[in-house]
Amino acid sequence: MTDMSEISNIRAAAKPALPPGLVLWPAGTAPSNRLCVLISDIHCTDCTVGNQTASETDWQLFFEQMEFSVGNPGDKAQPTSSHRVDELMLILNGDIVDLIRSSKWAQAGVYPWQRDDPRFGEIVLDIMRDIVRIHAHKRPKDSNQPYSGFFYWMRKSLTILRQSGVRVTIIPIVGNHDKELQVVPNARQMFYEECLGLTALDISDSYRRWVAAQLGTSPDELYPSLPFYVADIGMRLLATHGQWRDADNSRATSGWRPGKGWTPDVWRKENYRSFSDPCFGDTVAAGMLSHFIWCTEQRIDPSLPGASRVCNLLDEMDLYRPSVAAVVRLLSESRRLARRDPRAKGMHAHILQCFRESLVGWLGQKATWDSAMGTTKLGLYVLWLLTKPKWYWLDISLMRLMAKVQEPESNISDKDLLGLPAFGDDYRELGLRLHVEGHTHVALEADVQFQSLPDGRNNYTYVNLGAWRDAILRKRSRGFRRRGIGRALFVFDLARLPASEDSYRFYARDMICWSDRLDSW
Repeated sequence: MTDMSEISNIRAAAKPALPPGLVLWPAGTAPSNRLCVLISDIHCTDCTVGNQTASETDWQLFFEQMEFSVGNPGDKAQPTSSHRVDELMLILNGDIVDLIRSSKWAQAGVYPWQRDDPRFGEIVLDIMRDIVRIHAHKRPKDSNQPYSGFFYWMRKSLTILRQSGVRVTIIPIVGNHDKELQVVPNARQMFYEECLGLTALDISDSYRRWVAAQLGTSPDELYPSLPFYVADIGMRLLATHGQWRDADNSRATSGWRPGKGWTPDVWRKENYRSFSDPCFGDTVAAGMLSHFIWCTEQRIDPSLPGASRVCNLLDEMDLYRPSVAAVVRLLSESRRLARRDPRAKGMHAHILQCFRESLVGWLGQKATWDSAMGTTKLGLYVLWLLTKPKWYWLDISLMRLMAKVQEPESNISDKDLLGLPAFGDDYRELGLRLHVEGHTHVALEADVQFQSLPDGRNNYTYVNLGAWRDAILRKRSRGFRRRGIGRALFVFDLARLPASEDSYRFYARDMICWSDRLDSW
């Protein structure tokens, strides 16, 4: 007769071993209906070099629709509904705040990668204060200042759901534009408290232990560092920002280099330094773009004809996809103004001069060369040689080139798709079927199939959440139009449904918003 200890050993042996370094989201003990909502790349900035996040109305409508998706757990008419959602998990999948796109770096004469500068921490805090003011508070009456209210409407919605009995968890995954939160604890505290609405007492011990086990940090952190991924078996989900696949936005260390792939065990040993240290694409190159926008706006005489129009174009540079369109439009508009009015000729020259100064200053920084990969360094050397002669046509070509090389990934190759961790043998044996990321700002989806595992499931899906932002696109005839775009992924794990019913489902909600007010900016 088999004793209980033998049965326990048999059951333990039947469970697949966790892949090296993987830390799962702590599962609850009782079966419950769960909804996971994922959004990415909101990029709430301090609006000093443009504002790219969506409008307040869009956020208000989105969170109201999220409430509708959860349902009304407090409805007395259906107290035992098996479809009622008991738990909401809201995953903010990286780059929710953007601490790089700010003029405060250029104004202070400090680049975002100069973390040893004694002013670094205060600059980050100053940027966060403005982010809180613009994105986390209710719009002041009769205010003409930039405002989105993303965090305000998020907190308002989540409060309503908590009051109706839904268990709510917010998970802010770290991206490559908000990783300064990992190194400035005071800014991270401000993010938790003012943006997410969570005090230290609101953060559960299980969440602290989960983050600490994943990152190799202390579980005693009052405001934990932002996690790098979420792996949830019930949701069949692995969500991460995606910068680990981008050689320009990750950093080689003694134990890992870009291209080596998904290795959380190695990253944990090094406290995820590959994604918290300054990198070429986010901190260095984005710092150069912010400096160019700030420098140009400072030098343009506001009394010149068309000056306000050019400054608006500078603020909108992040809204163009592909971004080379922003450079082309900026040059064509300033040249057209110069031909129309001789007083505006100096403005076109100022734009080219500021670009050259920003580029030369950027190439003169040691961090630019240290953070670039081998092939990128070769391109930088060519750029450096081309900055020597001062030819008008060359300056324009350099601007076009710099815009072009920063274009995001427009698709995912079969090789990269099959190499995603959620689709590896050991991850699939755990029950993971869905890999979600953002980072590229391009919404994508792809389905793949592997040999079926014993559970009979052989459907595997990749979803890129894109970016939630305003965008400027060319009309079919002539001119441009501003549109709001966004994608959210809803994943349902309805564990309280009978086994015979379809208890697992996910869908992407793509939103495109037009309004007259958008075009009035």
